[in-house]
Amino acid sequence: MTLNEQFGSLGLMVLMGVWIGASFSIYQHFVHPRGKKRWILLATDPLFWIIQALLLFALLLPANEGVLRFYLFLGVALGFSFYKWILERPFLYFFDSILAVVVRLGRFIIKSVYILLLYPLYFLLKLVYRLCRMTVNAILKILLFLLLLPFKVLRGIARLLLPGKWLASMEKKMIGIRRKIMKWVAVITRRR
Repeated sequence: MTLNEQFGSLGLMVLMGVWIGASFSIYQHFVHPRGKKRWILLATDPLFWIIQALLLFALLLPANEGVLRFYLFLGVALGFSFYKWILERPFLYFFDSILAVVVRLGRFIIKSVYILLLYPLYFLLKLVYRLCRMTVNAILKILLFLLLLPFKVLRGIARLLLPGKWLASMEKKMIGIRRKIMKWVAVITRRR
């Protein structure tokens, strides 16, 4: 291994230490519980460190054919310490700002979809429902009128031809029939 390869590997490991520090901060922000649910750490902590080790080795493999030296571990520790000492606060501030923007953008998109798509669709469905209801009511009233028209004509003819006593008894029967028909129409068109 040449001196250039060694310095390249050392620089890569320092950057990898900074990466591990930043990813650990993000991991702690999202995964570490603030309450009693510490049992989740039994699965996530080893998984996090296994992924970091595999990533470190995957980057080290093309740089120096995967040769591990003590100074490379020191480079990772130097990068991690540099991140914790200097870069952690600005990075977390930047990360929290980006996260807040993403959350606001997500809420804006959800609200926009609701206002621009779901609410008009709900309004249109409600409008179609009311138009169908009005159409059915109009058709039923027309049918009721057409059903009662012969009775009205017969009543007019009966008034001309029949005596008053018979007209009174027929009028009572007509009122009863009309009430039954109106009751049926009310049942059919009842609002729910």
